[in-house]
Amino acid sequence: MSQNTSSGPGAKSAGLSPMPVTSVSISDPQAIRALAHEARLTVLEELFASQSTRTATELATRCELTPSAMSYHLRALEKYGYVVRAASEGDGRERRWKAAGGQLVLGSLSDSTSAKNAYLNVQLNAFRDRLSAEIARRDKERKAGKEPEPDRASATTGVVFLSESQRKEFIAKVYGLLYEYEALAEPEQRGVDGDRLYYMLSFLPEIRGEQGP
Repeated sequence: MSQNTSSGPGAKSAGLSPMPVTSVSISDPQAIRALAHEARLTVLEELFASQSTRTATELATRCELTPSAMSYHLRALEKYGYVVRAASEGDGRERRWKAAGGQLVLGSLSDSTSAKNAYLNVQLNAFRDRLSAEIARRDKERKAGKEPEPDRASATTGVVFLSESQRKEFIAKVYGLLYEYEALAEPEQRGVDGDRLYYMLSFLPEIRGEQGP
């Protein structure tokens, strides 16, 4: 695990030129494997996205775990440098935790394909569960005679034909829009009960010919 300065989701400035943020870069296969657990991934999403502190009890509620089980996961994430202990608030009776940086980056490791796949599978499974829950919610509304909100959620796939320069410009504009809206959230909106809109972005250039391991 290492830290460096980078730009990405979590930057606190609007437009296409976000301010640099301190990123936590994964550089150890064992550290990646430590993320192959749905509760730990939820914790990282919560802490890195909100850039706020949370207690084990607050995080346990989001993950439907006991506070003691969540404390175990937090100590494991602390061991690999993903989270750190934060200053106490209020009466200080319960420890608070925060992200170790402003952004989590999956490094390029030549000998950790299985670890990367394990991490990716947890992310994909979490997204699939959220999408299935939204489909079920819409079906329930239709059965109750209520038309679901058309713009509440969406998922799409497709292909665009871009030159290399257009591809770079396209990706920069998409991330720029994310930076702009992330910067709009006030501290109270980033609270544990704040409204969330989950997204998963993937830009994959076509690979032609033989695709070996």
